[in-house]
Amino acid sequence: MGLKLSRKIRSGRNYILGLIKKINEPVYKKLIFIGTTLKFIYKINRKKNFRVGSKNLDSINKQEYKITSQNNEDGIIDYITSKLKLKDLTFVEIGFDYYENNSLNLIQKSKKGLFIDGSKDKALLLNKILKFLYSNKDIKVINTFINKDNINDIISANIENGEIDFLSIDVDGVDYYLLESLVLKPKIICIEYNFRYGKKAKCSVPYSIDFKWDVGSSYSGCSLSALNSLAHSKDYHLIGIDSFCVNAFFVRGDFKSQFEILDPISSFKYPNRYTQERIEKEKKVLLSKELTFFNWS
Repeated sequence: MGLKLSRKIRSGRNYILGLIKKINEPVYKKLIFIGTTLKFIYKINRKKNFRVGSKNLDSINKQEYKITSQNNEDGIIDYITSKLKLKDLTFVEIGFDYYENNSLNLIQKSKKGLFIDGSKDKALLLNKILKFLYSNKDIKVINTFINKDNINDIISANIENGEIDFLSIDVDGVDYYLLESLVLKPKIICIEYNFRYGKKAKCSVPYSIDFKWDVGSSYSGCSLSALNSLAHSKDYHLIGIDSFCVNAFFVRGDFKSQFEILDPISSFKYPNRYTQERIEKEKKVLLSKELTFFNWS
């Protein structure tokens, strides 16, 4: 009953907004801005929330909580940046939702920031909201698609000296190749992986500048093992895997002594919502698709 009523309310709201758009588009745009800004303010001021997403937890998972991240990444990010005593941070977020991403909760203790996404609507909306709420912050929002050939140039053109404290990569597809091409040296890297490949496979979807994830499909991203090997070759070290099995956290070699370094196989996790049967079935299907396998030792 409650769900049906909620759908009716949303449907009615969208119908009314559609009528207003036809009659007076400037008024429509103002209403959308007010509504999304209020939602944004609500989201960033929520209390910390925590739900355990998997078993086989590491000590860093005790730090997890969610405010504006997709899962529990906020707590891990707060823990790492606090342990490194980072203040007036510079962050870069590649791929975002305007009220839910890994860097929103960092804004209060950040000096500079850069949001990058291929969606024009999301970029315009977030830019307006940030200018309205954080006019005293040097935060840029760019609407462009990042690929392995432009990642360094775009970041360097917008972040002075390319000095980054926190980098988040979440493009739902060719994340591995963006990290592979990265020349810049952030202190912390948070990057999405696909747990469905399993513990040992070192693979990714093939690189394509036009790769687009089909929402709901498991065919995307790379394995944790491949990501870890690539990161290690760049002197980055695995220190965290969020309990919802979405993002991995790495620190630069000069900071590794401050953290417990994780083994990607012994610390591997599967979501609690997945049965063993479902895990094996999805892995079998996924590994039968067109993939690039890497020869990391």
